[in-house]
Amino acid sequence: MDFSNLVPVKLYCPNCGHKVTGYKDASGGTRITCDRCKVVMYSKLHTTKKETLIRVIAPK
Repeated sequence: MDFSNLVPVKLYCPNCGHKVTGYKDASGGTRITCDRCKVVMYSKLHTTKKETLIRVIAPK
């Protein structure tokens, strides 16, 4: 398995402010779970609008 194309993504959790790190997948999306509050974030860069959308899903 080739891991040379993994790009780390670092951001702060919008729920609690904890710094989290994830890796981009083949489609360019990043799925990160916060260790502190267990919020799941999915982010992806949309090149047509030149903006990054972050979807935040709260835990049950």
